Amino acid sequence: MYDDETGPQFEKRALAAAKAIHDPMGVQGPVMHRGREIDAAFETDDALHVYEFTTRRDKAKAIQDASKVRGLLIELHSKPENAYKSVTGWVVTRDEPTAEQKAAVKKESEQAKFPIHAISMATLSRRLCDSESYIQCRDQAPFGSISYVTKSTSPAVSVEPIFSDLEGKERGTKDLAKSLTDGNRHLITGDFGVGKSHALRQLYMEMRKTHFKSNKLTPFPVHINLRDCAGLKTPAEILRRHSEEVGFSSDRALTSAWRAGACVLLLDGFDEIVPTRWMGSAADVKQVRYQALSGIRRLIEEAPEEAGIAVCGRAHFFSSTKEMIDVLGLADDCSVQTIHDFTAEQVVNYLTKAGIAWNVPEWLPTRPLLIGYLLADGAMYDVDSDSLVDQATAWRDLFELICTREAKMFTAVRPEKIKQLVSRVATLARSTGEETGPVDMKILSQAFREVNGLEPDEEGIQLLLRLPGLANPTAANLDPEKEQRVFVDRDLADTAYGEDLASYLEHPHEGHTLAQNASWVVSSTDLGIGVAAQSLDARGVPAGTVLGAAKRRQDKHQYDAVLADSLRVADHLAPGTVRQSFIVEGVMIESLTPSDSNTVLPKVSFHDSVIHHLDISSLESQAGCPVFRSCLIGFLDGASSIPASLAENFIDCEFEGFASLSQTTAGIMQLKQSIDTKIALTILKKIYSQRGSGRKENGLSRGLDPAIRGRVPAVLSALQSQGWIHRIVSGREPIYVGIKEQRARALGILEDPNRFTFEI
Repeated sequence: MYDDETGPQFEKRALAAAKAIHDPMGVQGPVMHRGREIDAAFETDDALHVYEFTTRRDKAKAIQDASKVRGLLIELHSKPENAYKSVTGWVVTRDEPTAEQKAAVKKESEQAKFPIHAISMATLSRRLCDSESYIQCRDQAPFGSISYVTKSTSPAVSVEPIFSDLEGKERGTKDLAKSLTDGNRHLITGDFGVGKSHALRQLYMEMRKTHFKSNKLTPFPVHINLRDCAGLKTPAEILRRHSEEVGFSSDRALTSAWRAGACVLLLDGFDEIVPTRWMGSAADVKQVRYQALSGIRRLIEEAPEEAGIAVCGRAHFFSSTKEMIDVLGLADDCSVQTIHDFTAEQVVNYLTKAGIAWNVPEWLPTRPLLIGYLLADGAMYDVDSDSLVDQATAWRDLFELICTREAKMFTAVRPEKIKQLVSRVATLARSTGEETGPVDMKILSQAFREVNGLEPDEEGIQLLLRLPGLANPTAANLDPEKEQRVFVDRDLADTAYGEDLASYLEHPHEGHTLAQNASWVVSSTDLGIGVAAQSLDARGVPAGTVLGAAKRRQDKHQYDAVLADSLRVADHLAPGTVRQSFIVEGVMIESLTPSDSNTVLPKVSFHDSVIHHLDISSLESQAGCPVFRSCLIGFLDGASSIPASLAENFIDCEFEGFASLSQTTAGIMQLKQSIDTKIALTILKKIYSQRGSGRKENGLSRGLDPAIRGRVPAVLSALQSQGWIHRIVSGREPIYVGIKEQRARALGILEDPNRFTFEI
């Protein structure tokens, strides 16, 4: 921008800086003297300053400008009211003045008997604000929510952020930094954990580098954590507070630099500004947001129009993109950039830089924050160490870390309260008919009351408006007038529900929301069930307590989705002999995998229910199979028809599909392949039949001829070493899970098993 700027453009920039130094009100500036224009003259109570600005580097221009300055200074000083004022002249060049220019100006100064200085624009900017001192202070201070990320003992890694506009056009950090330096304005949004603060810090570092490379001719970056500015009403207050937070002593100089357009504002976390009041209605929330961001709005609106600005936060804090732009004081045509989850390439790049050698498991989220937490928590070791955690354990850890991180942004909110709040919202979201919501302010407020026993206060409503894991309503195609949000990640919603389910099952007599009749029909996913089981196990709650809660529910004729979830959790906890029989009615279950090792499911009779995917490949006898009466089975896996031994367990049921014979264990064992290859195919089928699911080690040998089961450990070891599966030691026995990038290949082989070559 500044290498090819014209003379008038430079004069405008330099005049803004001079005004910021001498005339913050902006009422003085260019004057005419003896028929010639003087670029700027300022009279204060105790001083006179006259300026000439030039992009030329020749001696003649320096003499001409210094002569004009000298003439006006002499005339101004001759006035009686100015007799005792200090007098200074300035010839400001865009680049560093040459030796000839300095000598020419010095000669004019000696003739005038007043000081006249030849200085560069960089020197003038330093008089405005010492950018180098500011940057030194800023470098040492926290950058947004990065400061709330769990510290890791592993080396810091970074991946280039990708910004995407509304049309899907992508750009990198350097491109966006240059656009900001050129005076453009960008609204940067993204859901929780996608790396917004990291991206803004990267922009800061890029502009910092450019500022020093250009000999401080370009604007310097001012990165402000907006959460430090809650309750502030004016730009001066915001810049003063920011200066205090980073330890920069010249807040007035920083304000002058802002007024002059000598800096680029990087404003991080508009969703972290705490509203000052809230009365409860959606309409009132909009007014609250408008008032809460008044200081930020003025900071943006009152900045020179040529000053670059980037403002960043969670889009779902607002009900629509239009409201977001209006409240922040941006132009309707401002650039809206979005940061998304990692691409597959970014995930590989990130893990490679972190020194992770193994392939990515299917369940691994692509959200930067979540992957970063796994690294920081020590969960992503080399697979050979058996230290890799299973999906439920990882998501429980992630959920805990997310809530801990969020709590650090508030003064009076404990992590366990945020965890309870998000968990309750996840439960209430199910009443909308979808596991991920939408949820509105009514549901959010209800969750707050149930968890805390009171209406949300100032920090409470702020917490509700920026709960982690809730998605942009625009992206979710929701009604912005209803203040709706949805969970951005199904796995996170299931994890949160699993924690709330565990709380209910531990204390089913304490008036929990889940003690009521479920208004939804969809049973939890395997992840939610696994999370609840692990949570209860960690609290020392035995399976008998869970079965007691289930019995209490059945005694109240609640044969609903919560009862189904309770029984599946109890089965996870592996109780001994179960004598009580249970009925579940009118429930939809995404996936069910009964096994001979189950003790609870064989005691359950499902009536008028829908099971989308029923896998019976781990059943060898009728004893382990539940009863299905008048049910719709979407896909029966593990058999090409109902086995005769299980016929009595399926009463008046409808089946939409069966596994082809070639994809059942029996069919695979008929292939003209080696025994080890056929065993490997049955293992791949069981592990990859459903995305993200794992299989216990003992279940992988079920359905095989007892004579060849002894080969299973060797085959498992070979599949591991060849990168097909991961082995995870979790709970009572190992679990095997698939690898994300191998899924398509594995499914292709199962479609055409004769092309599979496998050797131990």
